[in-house]
Amino acid sequence: MVQFVSPATRHVMRLVSDLAGRLRQPEYTGSNRCLPCTAVNVTIAVGLATAIGFYTTVPAGLLAFLACVGVIYARGYLVPGTPTLTKRYLPASVLRLFGKAAVQERTLECGADEPVWAALTDAGVTTRAASDDGLRLTDAFRDRWHRERRRYRDVPPSLEEVAAVVDADEITERDTLAFSVDGARLLEWDSKAALVADVAAARVLDDWFADWDEVDRDARLDVLLRLRLLLDHCPACGGDVDRDHERVDPCCQKARTYVWTECADCEAVVAEIAVPDSNLEEWAELGDVGERATSTASR
Repeated sequence: MVQFVSPATRHVMRLVSDLAGRLRQPEYTGSNRCLPCTAVNVTIAVGLATAIGFYTTVPAGLLAFLACVGVIYARGYLVPGTPTLTKRYLPASVLRLFGKAAVQERTLECGADEPVWAALTDAGVTTRAASDDGLRLTDAFRDRWHRERRRYRDVPPSLEEVAAVVDADEITERDTLAFSVDGARLLEWDSKAALVADVAAARVLDDWFADWDEVDRDARLDVLLRLRLLLDHCPACGGDVDRDHERVDPCCQKARTYVWTECADCEAVVAEIAVPDSNLEEWAELGDVGERATSTASR
């Protein structure tokens, strides 16, 4: 049986479809839907519908609530500017409940009042390239580091060597690349290449810096991560390492730039860091990565 649809009905259906298309915002719905924003807007919808139902009729309030839920479903939020408002005013403790933990800002200093990059340059670990396109490792440090890394081409670092990276008294292997130190903190590396690089670099830095044993755990990890970002070759297979970056502005969190290096051959992630916009100026020392990120953030 063929069902007849009048031209007027088709016209109404097209209008509804067009309206839904205008309302829909894929960047805030589906897999991109932000739970804190949704929770805030549903709460507002409940309050608005309750007020309407109280001052008019219950069916009117229910209808208003359903309309609000429809808008939230299609757009991701009811109140314009919700992502900005939740990012600015929701406390970190609330955001953490929805898996929106804030990214820690990297402002660690290697026992001095100067930025870490400057401290590494003063110590002869890094230097500015002749073409002025950013920092690179000095030949002396690169050679020492390479010799240390060769120790682990066929044999993985021992537990004692991993413990020495962060000066841990106790260490337990939880997985191939995960270790608990001193019975509490869990340390994880992204790849074997990253672990080997840190163990080898820590051995070199212990000789390079007279006060390396006085540097606290977080500062050590910060320095080691920075050095990994400057590697040209993969510590695991020796392949070329590519560096890239991407600026993201996630809902309910501060904008940041992800900087990472990856082996072109074995695809191992050698280093990765999320740098908040407030710290981009320091990371401009990396050359084009920092400069481009800084110019993007300033727009």
